[in-house]
Amino acid sequence: MMAPMTTDWQPIYQELADLIGAQQAQVVFEYYRGSVVSFPQHLQQRQAVVTAVQADHQRGASVRQLAQRYQVAERTVRRYLKL
Repeated sequence: MMAPMTTDWQPIYQELADLIGAQQAQVVFEYYRGSVVSFPQHLQQRQAVVTAVQADHQRGASVRQLAQRYQVAERTVRRYLKL
């Protein structure tokens, strides 16, 4: 099976093909065709991050370290520690 020609594709699908390969990009296109897809800024679910922040804090990590590690504001880390 020949790889699809991506030079005629819409730019977003060309970028996706560069990231995951042309055949997988075509699968994504066929599955989500016509949909508007929005990805959250963070990969993990909030509760998983809260649990990890609390555990790391108990092991001695500072609020600043946690904010950098989990890419959230220090204020957010303090809020997670209060839960």
